[in-house]
Amino acid sequence: MRSTCLLLYQFLLASSLISSNSLSQAQTLQAYTETWPPYSYEHQGTLTGYSTELLKAVLLEAGIDANYTALSWSRAYQHTTTEANTLLYTTTRTPERENLFEWIGPIGVRKLWLFKLKDRTDIQIRGLNDLKKYKVSIVRDTSSLKLVMDRDLFPHNHIDEAPTTASNVKKLFFKRVDLILATNGGANYELSQLSYPKDAMEPVYLLNEEYLFYFAINKKTDPLIIQKIRHAFEKIKASGLVEVLKKKYMVD
Repeated sequence: MRSTCLLLYQFLLASSLISSNSLSQAQTLQAYTETWPPYSYEHQGTLTGYSTELLKAVLLEAGIDANYTALSWSRAYQHTTTEANTLLYTTTRTPERENLFEWIGPIGVRKLWLFKLKDRTDIQIRGLNDLKKYKVSIVRDTSSLKLVMDRDLFPHNHIDEAPTTASNVKKLFFKRVDLILATNGGANYELSQLSYPKDAMEPVYLLNEEYLFYFAINKKTDPLIIQKIRHAFEKIKASGLVEVLKKKYMVD
């Protein structure tokens, strides 16, 4: 009898360990992002930035582990639309994307500014009709580019596509384009990495601020995990950390 009870106890213990291990694995997310300072970027070998710090705080509160990977935006987006237990950030919540993800946030406002060199006094933008006079550079495969194309804000042959905001800023200073489209935080961060005066570039026109930034989770992810993240985000927001991080990284 003792032998039978011992075997039953060992079986239940093993089953418990297997179940616990499976739960732990299920609660490990793959978090994908792009290199997009100041929201997500690598510093001294560690991924950091406004959105990264905020996500880490939320997942710590939720008790969920995550692996963080920075890829090109298109690859990160593809992974998160096709794989369960994946999260994408920093993501603009648009009508076209609404049913593709579960959304956590908002974590910020997407204010898209057109920037020019301060000494380019020949560039004058008072309204949308003035945009068609100038050449603009925009990061490819982004919702920002889609917005500009869909609304026909610039002639197609006046739109230059670039891989990153950093390359856009350099194009502006090399005078290959007249304008670049970026967030205030992104443009100012990239300028801070160059040897130009910090006031050499200026925002000249607020093009769009109708959308918000979110964390986006693949819809096949365990609903319990999503619920935990939602609850944790609300607790972190109530703590005031969101505003602290916005000031730290100078984002809108």
